[in-house]
Amino acid sequence: MTCPSMCAIDPGREKFGVAVGTASELAYAAIVPRGEIESALECVASGDYSPLSAWTTEGVAADGLETGIIYLGNGTSHGEYAKLMDEKNILYTIIEERMTTLEARELYWRLHPPSGLLRLIPLSLCVPPRPIDDLAAWAIMKRAVKTMYSSDQDKRIN
Repeated sequence: MTCPSMCAIDPGREKFGVAVGTASELAYAAIVPRGEIESALECVASGDYSPLSAWTTEGVAADGLETGIIYLGNGTSHGEYAKLMDEKNILYTIIEERMTTLEARELYWRLHPPSGLLRLIPLSLCVPPRPIDDLAAWAIMKRAVKTMYSSDQDKRIN
């Protein structure tokens, strides 16, 4: 079964995060080594994320995660990613990604609530036990949707 989703990429020098889903639900996420960008972009274009299963962090790397919209964060090395996407004729929208790492921390703790004594420590002081580039990508997606809806509201007011 295919389910139209969005895809967001948090670009980085050594690795990048990929998130697939909607602003309210994360269907799939991965943190992929930079050297695999071309194969990852093929997965994004085809909707078949199973070749990325070795780097899956959330959800299941499945076929049929059709992505209608692709968002690319404007942070580290995004120009290289944009160039590759242009070469492969993959349409994307660049989104401001400032502070998405902090948002990703919050998303991590929402998906994986602390247990035991960790519950007593304020989440702002807790560091997730794994890289969160994938959740930064999801934060980029959430921001894109929020921006889109606030832009629509602005258009209606004027």
